[in-house]
Amino acid sequence: MPKIIKKRPSKKRSVEKTEEVKTAALHAFNAIKARQMQVTILISVIAVIAIIVIVLKLYTSSQNNKAHELEIKANSIYYTVNPNNPLPEAEKWKKALELYKQAVDVKATPAALFSLGNCYYNLGDYENAIKQYNMFAGKFSNDDIIFPLVYQKLVSAYFKTGKNDIAIETLAKLAKIRSGAFSDTALSIEARHYEEIGDNVKAQEKYRALSSEFPNSPWSAEATAKVSGNTGKNTATIEQTQPAAEAVKK
Repeated sequence: MPKIIKKRPSKKRSVEKTEEVKTAALHAFNAIKARQMQVTILISVIAVIAIIVIVLKLYTSSQNNKAHELEIKANSIYYTVNPNNPLPEAEKWKKALELYKQAVDVKATPAALFSLGNCYYNLGDYENAIKQYNMFAGKFSNDDIIFPLVYQKLVSAYFKTGKNDIAIETLAKLAKIRSGAFSDTALSIEARHYEEIGDNVKAQEKYRALSSEFPNSPWSAEATAKVSGNTGKNTATIEQTQPAAEAVKK
């Protein structure tokens, strides 16, 4: 009886299967490794962003505190009167000006920028005052409290530098603030200007409009007196009457 010869498995096929398994395992390992790398990179990016945000917040807080301290120091010089050691006004404004400049350079706030402009104005440096007031108008036009006062000071600075046309244009802008809440103030300032330069026709026109259109205005009595010819005592300056006007507007 012939002997049965068993067929031996091919070594080549066994090797191929082994290689396939190795290749699949290697692909799986590489995929896991790549995924881990992506996760690591994502976590690193998030951590870096978080660190940057924290640093920026700390820096901003530090800068805000620095600006606030400088502004308070400037205010203490500008507004405080020390009877025991009084400073000449010009010296006081110069010292306050330097501190306000430093405060604004760090962080501009409405109060600091307005006060900086006022320091220049008080020192007779109207060009720099105009620059600061216009900077305020560009940055803080939504400030309902200070913005109208800035425009009044800006108008005065324009008049003092002979820029009458720009001053009148600025008065027109002042009249539009708060839906016309300062129209009477604008008319009063314009009337006084025309009176000062000797244009009595235009001055009377403005005083008449002020008296008839705004009978409850704080400037109405003055306007009525001007129209009737009863000027009485000298009228107050714009700077002196601004606080009263602002109180009425609030």
